[in-house]
Amino acid sequence: MKKGNVLGILAMSAILLTGCVDSMPELTAEQSEIIAEYAAGLLLKYSPNYNYKIASEEEVAAAMAAKKEVSETEDTEPATEEQTEAETAPSQDTSSPEDQPVETESETDQVLLVSDLDFAAELGIDDLIIRYQSFEICSEYPQGNAGFNVAAAQGKKLLVLHFDMEGLPEEDVDCNLFDYNLKMRVTINDTSSAAVLSTMLPNDLASYMDIVKAGDRVDVVAVAEIDDMTQEQIQTLTLRVASNGQTCNVKLK
Repeated sequence: MKKGNVLGILAMSAILLTGCVDSMPELTAEQSEIIAEYAAGLLLKYSPNYNYKIASEEEVAAAMAAKKEVSETEDTEPATEEQTEAETAPSQDTSSPEDQPVETESETDQVLLVSDLDFAAELGIDDLIIRYQSFEICSEYPQGNAGFNVAAAQGKKLLVLHFDMEGLPEEDVDCNLFDYNLKMRVTINDTSSAAVLSTMLPNDLASYMDIVKAGDRVDVVAVAEIDDMTQEQIQTLTLRVASNGQTCNVKLK
């Protein structure tokens, strides 16, 4: 068939299809590709400039063998210098800064001296003045109290820290220290430390709730359980207090 005849057939097909385009089914991408390949094959087959022939079985086998040999050679070739560098180069972290773990530098808290130190001012506690007064070591606190008290475990002692708490000089203060979420820890002789206990003592510093009369001074305490030792064996004593993000370290002795 000549080239003019082929073009004529395609033109007629286009005219016929134009009239029924509305009834043509939608084709998938795969179906469109198959039809396009078939049409291209027809054009090449009947083109006078295209030498079309059916390959023999020997030619097909030789072509497949040559293709397989080329594929095996590519698989066994050593990696190029660019590929080796790409494989050995350290991978870059493309995650966003929000995905990275936050790294903070170790901070050395300043140790304050206890003389005339107002714990309330350091920790943002309003309308109160809290100053350290003294400490004692005992087996139970309060001693000789028939009511509620705290007793040390066997082989342990209680370290009781006493504080003077004052309200406003001209008016009463409705005190609620429980809301300040006080967390305390003592360090003894720079070697051992213990957390301050949460107790039900009415004058517990961390949970004191009462009216502080104008001008009155109240004794409040912080109690920690420590190893069995005497008061004379304590050479240095440091208290760390934290309250809602604010922290202070104070050397009591």
